[in-house]
Amino acid sequence: MNGENWIGKYIGELIGTYLIVLFGCGVVFTAIMLGTIGDLASAGIGWGLAVTIAVFAGASMSGAHFNPSVTLALAVRGRFPWKHTLQYIVSQILGGFLAAATLFAMYSGVFYDFVKTKGITIGQQGSQIAMAIFVPLTPHPGIIGMDAAAYAKVTLLQGAIGEFLATFILMLGILFLLEARSTTQPTMWFFPVALGLIVLNLVIIEAPISMLSLNAARDLGPRIFAYLLGFGKMALLGPRNDIWVTTLVPVVGAIAATYFYDYVMLPYFPKAKSGN
Repeated sequence: MNGENWIGKYIGELIGTYLIVLFGCGVVFTAIMLGTIGDLASAGIGWGLAVTIAVFAGASMSGAHFNPSVTLALAVRGRFPWKHTLQYIVSQILGGFLAAATLFAMYSGVFYDFVKTKGITIGQQGSQIAMAIFVPLTPHPGIIGMDAAAYAKVTLLQGAIGEFLATFILMLGILFLLEARSTTQPTMWFFPVALGLIVLNLVIIEAPISMLSLNAARDLGPRIFAYLLGFGKMALLGPRNDIWVTTLVPVVGAIAATYFYDYVMLPYFPKAKSGN
C-alpha cells in the first residue's frame, strides 16, 4: 500500500463537484426563474468562480478532477490509476446530484410558481426552459429557443462540435497550467483562477449552442434529479435524444486533447532538467 487515503480523495471529488454545480446551476436557476441576471458574461463569471472555488476547496484532497472527462483522459494517458477511475466518476456524479437537490430544496416554491405562471407541464414539450436550470440542452432554450426553428438553427452535430472543442480547450488548459516545463507555469495558487477564466470565456462563446456541459457529472447528477422530479424521458434521454452531446462528447474532447498535448505540443517544450 502506498499510504494514500483514497476515501478522502473520493470525498474531495464529491465536494468539489457539488460546489461547481451548486454555484454554477445556481446562477442558471436565478437567471431563468427570477430574471436577476441573464447575460452570458454574468453566467460565465458565475461558472468560472464556481470552478475556482471548487479547485481551491478540493485540490489538496483529490487533485481536483471534478469531471469524468478529466478523470478518463488522465487515465487513458497513464496519469491516473484505472482502478480508482470508476470511484472518482461515481463521486463526481453524486456531488452533482446532491447539488441539484440542494438548489431545489432552496427554491422549490420559486420553481413551481415559475412552472405554473408559464403554463408549463413538466416533462412535456415546452418544459425544457424549466429543466434547463438542471440540465444542459442543445440549443440553449432561453437564448436560441426550443421549437423546430431553434433546432434548425443549432443541430445536434453543431452541439457536439461545440462540446468537443470546448472540452478540448479546457483539458489543454489544465495540462499546460500544470506543466512544470512550461515557461509560463503559474504559481499554484493562481491555477484555480486561470482555470476559472478559461471556463468564463468558454461559457460566453459556447453556452448558446449546448449550454456548455464540459462535464458528464455536471450533466448526469442534475439530470437524474430532474428525472426523479418528473421530467421523465425528457431528462433521461434529452428532448432530442441528445444526452450523448453533453455526456459522451466531452469525454472524447478531453481524451483528444491529451493526445494532442503529448504528441504535438509537449515535444517542443523546454527539456526537463535532470535530477540532482
